[in-house]
Amino acid sequence: MQSPNWIDVFGSVCERGQEALEWGLPEAWVHAELYAEFKKRASATGWVPFSTELPYVTFCPVQPPKRANRDWKVMGAVKWVDLCLWSRDHNAWCWFEFKVRRTGSCSRQREAALQARNVFRKDVVALMGFDAQLTADAWVNPDRHTTAYWFEEVLKPKAQSLHSGKHHFAAALLQLEGELDPTIWDEKLLVEQILGWFSYRGKQTGNHCTFPDISIVSSVQPLIGNHALLVCEWSLE
Repeated sequence: MQSPNWIDVFGSVCERGQEALEWGLPEAWVHAELYAEFKKRASATGWVPFSTELPYVTFCPVQPPKRANRDWKVMGAVKWVDLCLWSRDHNAWCWFEFKVRRTGSCSRQREAALQARNVFRKDVVALMGFDAQLTADAWVNPDRHTTAYWFEEVLKPKAQSLHSGKHHFAAALLQLEGELDPTIWDEKLLVEQILGWFSYRGKQTGNHCTFPDISIVSSVQPLIGNHALLVCEWSLE
């Protein structure tokens, strides 16, 4: 099952949203439009988006929960993914996180880019800590901090498929109005940053997850509106 064409999807969203992207907090608009774009393409691609964020269990959380709520070093932490896509025919799952950032004013462009890279690497590593079995268990028997009324109808029937499926992961950064700084977003530097955070979380938990074979791609040409996109993705059987 081929992963989505992220650059094409974001390009379509950006093309129809020039005015909306001028809004001071554009990420929520992009979120809704990504869902709409994936839903429109579902019959052709086979990827059907869930209409809400879904919880997954990770041993590399961005922000660990309070120990009183969950012993995350043993049980993993719950994170809600921005978008989840599912292919019924192939029992393939695609877990997708994204961030939307501006380049920042001239005086703080580098600071803004470093901050963006920091939050991006944490999203990537959170996905790397994904545990299919514990996620399926959480869908069937969620704790009181995770449960929602729609779990029984939406998630519980798919728990077994989740455990036995193939999983794709992707994290994207959409930078508005400017190119990505190569001194910050160079692939080698970015991989080093991701690996550093991955190793830090692993030492905290003693969890020996394998660092996946990741692919990092960025838009060669600016997206409409002079925006730039970077995507990190990988797959697990």
